[in-house]
Amino acid sequence: MITLYQFSTSPFAEKVRRALNYKRLEFEVHEVARAKVAEGEYEQVSPTRKFPAIRDGDTVVWDSTDIVYHLEAAHGGPPLIPSSTRDAALAHAIEEWADESLYFYEMTMRLTWEHNLDAALDEFAQSLPGVPKHQLKALILQTTTQLTQAQGVGRKPREQVVADVERHLRALDALLDGQAWLVGDALSLADLAVISQVNALRYAKEAQTALGKTRGVIGWMDRVDEAAPK
Repeated sequence: MITLYQFSTSPFAEKVRRALNYKRLEFEVHEVARAKVAEGEYEQVSPTRKFPAIRDGDTVVWDSTDIVYHLEAAHGGPPLIPSSTRDAALAHAIEEWADESLYFYEMTMRLTWEHNLDAALDEFAQSLPGVPKHQLKALILQTTTQLTQAQGVGRKPREQVVADVERHLRALDALLDGQAWLVGDALSLADLAVISQVNALRYAKEAQTALGKTRGVIGWMDRVDEAAPK
């Protein structure tokens, strides 16, 4: 049995859950207690303290991308990495776009803009029981603001962040024009990476509005949900 160690609020954990479900693998979920991470409780499964992580028999893997490649190599089920070298490279590039660009937009909009953070706060509170919500909110605002400002997106004016996200969603819409999946004729890791970040973006009212202007993204999301539930 595979054990997934996760923060339920993480889009990267969603990516891994979808991969496990798509491959029809049995797994159990262990919700990581955030307060215990700094105490070293999870170092046996994630020495880097990065989550998600999995324990698969005697093997432990952390980092969502590495987990998916491990599942691809160690287990059967429908493939998530295209067989075509070019398509595999394209899936890799799109996943990187999701993980390294869309991620910081969802962090900025979902967790540093107070009116959007309120919608996500209850889920974060589950992994930090006993912390008053006003303290938790202040902590999230402080830590994520520092992170996104250091990366760069968090230093942009809000209207520019919204315009950037609208442009990203238009690009996603264009990639899906005339095809069911982002790469080739089957669901791939690219689809799982992007939908996980888009779902996190949906906590932001501004992103919901932008998403409503697309033509094919919602239908694609429905297809991914059916093939690889979160």
